[in-house]
Formats: sequence, structure tokens, C-alpha cells
Amino acid sequence: MNRSRAKPRGSILRHLSEREVLTVLQGHGPMSRAEIARHTGISGPTVTRTVSALLEAGLLEEGDMRQPALGRPGRVLRLATRTVSVLGAVVGAKQCELVSAGLDGAIHVEGLRTFATPVRYRDLVNAFTQHARQMMAERSGQVQGLGISMPGLLHRRERRTVFSPNLHQTDGQRLGEDLRERLGVETAIVQESHALCLAEMTYGAARDVADFAMLDISEGMGVGVVHGGHILEGHSGLGGELGHVTVDIHGKPCGCGNRGCLETVATDTALAGAISARLGRKYTIEEIVALLQRDEIACEDELTEVLEYLAVALAAVINLFNPNKLFIHGRLLDARRDLFERLLERTQRRALAPAMADCNLVRAQGNKRLGAIAGIIHRLTTGREEPLERSAPS
Repeated sequence: MNRSRAKPRGSILRHLSEREVLTVLQGHGPMSRAEIARHTGISGPTVTRTVSALLEAGLLEEGDMRQPALGRPGRVLRLATRTVSVLGAVVGAKQCELVSAGLDGAIHVEGLRTFATPVRYRDLVNAFTQHARQMMAERSGQVQGLGISMPGLLHRRERRTVFSPNLHQTDGQRLGEDLRERLGVETAIVQESHALCLAEMTYGAARDVADFAMLDISEGMGVGVVHGGHILEGHSGLGGELGHVTVDIHGKPCGCGNRGCLETVATDTALAGAISARLGRKYTIEEIVALLQRDEIACEDELTEVLEYLAVALAAVINLFNPNKLFIHGRLLDARRDLFERLLERTQRRALAPAMADCNLVRAQGNKRLGAIAGIIHRLTTGREEPLERSAPS
């Protein structure tokens, strides 16, 4: 058992060629040196030097020999999975998760750890520290860093949660910095909507998409917008809180202190809450989805209302940002096969026709675990949580 850990460090990436090599391997999988040279346009000698540096840094591993279509056989190179790993943490209003993965983003599902979100910030830090140390002890190689998907308003420059409507114990706190000091590894903290964007850009259906939006309708509601390959964050990184736009001035109380916010009527949490109130028992969204799939409960009124408000949210994103693709992340659309089509039809009625015609609505493939993993991998390889600019929009 190797408990050695990489010391906190800035960007591992020192040269553009290193970034190009890592990017092509992440996008296309294992390659020989000759194949890397052809895909990147970097000269053979430069590829050799670059690969040597990345092997020494522990970011790459060598595999078996391969006979390429052109040229001589060569050993395959891949992003490190055996010698190093990273951790990904998801902070939720009710539950937290911790996973590990190789630098290729493949999550070690057998190592998933979950725990109820503590009500005190100190206990939250202690719980993540305890579980992360146990996971680091179990890994056979170095754990290079920890990525964190975080809800609420996250001040980008200060890496501090300014205000979290559904997780007030984190208000004013710097969870990434606190865990970096406790664990002795580099950390990357990413607002959860942005984490979903990173997951889709890195491992999902937006790998070659430079302009898209992501609507998270799970616990709360947030929107992430990517333009030209960059996540739009606002001046301090506080943008994207679509869920706290008022849609009913006499509506339900929201965790932000307002009433009638969009996230109180158009999310997984909203649907579960409405059905629970009518049935007189508290259900989770997972339980609601399972019951609906088995046709064990009738809740057409609640479903229709949530779909109507969700269409309002989608139309707002389409009208404001004109995305090429709009991804939706949440569970409620799994409840019945026709829900996505019903949502699409309602959105088409509400969005401006030219913008709607230019946008493709799709279910998100990624999740916040992958977003946390992508965040720390980008931090380790570029010094940033988000990817650098894409070359061209799709």
C-alpha cells in the first residue's frame, strides 16, 4: 500500500506541447508517439521530449506495442490510471459523495463513498477529510488532487462560497482551501452547474461543442453557459442563478429568502415536494421516479405544473443565450417516457422561434462526480479548473 501523495503545486503544464499531448490523448484515447505527432502536428523529437516529461511527472503511462497504420510500431501512451489517481467530491444539500478516478476520468465505482451532509461546516470538513484519507490509503499510487462540485454562489477569485441558498453552513467558507490544508493535495472547487458543463465538455456529448448551455434541475436550479469554449461566470463567478428568478410573487418560500423562485416550482425537489405534500408522506425524487415508472401513483397535475415552469426556464435560456445545444440534468424526466417530448413541445411554444430552431435540447450524459474529476484534472494540467478555449464552434 502506497500512501505517498503529491505535494500541492501549481500548473504541471509548462509548455504548449504538453497541453496538446494531454488533450489529444484525452480526446482520442491511447496513442503511440508517432500517432500523437500526426494528430497534433508537433515534430517527432518534440513529442519524444514532451512525452518523457509527462511520464516523469506521472501524468502518462506506457502500454503495449502497437502497429500504426503508417510508420513503425511503438508503445502506446495513455493518461495515467495505475500510478496516480484523483478524487472527486460532490457537495449536496442532503448528501455528499466522494469518488476516485484515473486521469482518464474513469471513476472507480467500487470506491464510492456517501454520507449525509452535516449541518455544521466543521463537521462537513471533518467528514470529507476522514473519507478522503481512507480512500487515499486504499489507492495503490499517488493521489494527485481533489476536485469539488459545490452548490451556491462561489466567488471565483477568492474560491469562497459567498451564499448558498440550500446549504447555508457553507456561507463565507472556503472548502477547497480547507481541504487542501487538511489533505496536503491540490484542490479545485467548481460551482456545480459549471461542474456539469465540464463533465459534458470533457466526457460527454459536448466534447466538440463550443457554444452550449446546461440547465441543472436536480436539488436546485442553475444554468451554466459555455461560449467559445469558455464557461461564462460573470464578474466574480456568481452568474448562472436562474433558479432565483421570481416567477410567482406570492409563491413558496425559497432557501434564498425570497418567495416564488423558479427552483421552487421547476426542479426534482419541487416535484418531490408537491407530490409528498398531497400524499402526506415525504418522498425523495428517486422514490417518486420509481413509483411513476411502475404506475403506482397518479400525479398528472404536479407533473404538468413542473413541466410548464421548466419550459419557462428553458425558453429563458434559449432566448437569452442562443445556445447550439441545451443540456438538461435531472431525474424527473426519467419518470415517464413521454415527459421529454411534452417538455419540448411546451418549450417550443414559449421560446422565440428563430432561437428555438437553432437549439437542440438533449439530456445531459455527465454528472457532478465527473465534473469534479474534470475540474481537478484541468487544474493539474493547466492550472485552471476549466478547459482552455476550443478551436472552433461546432
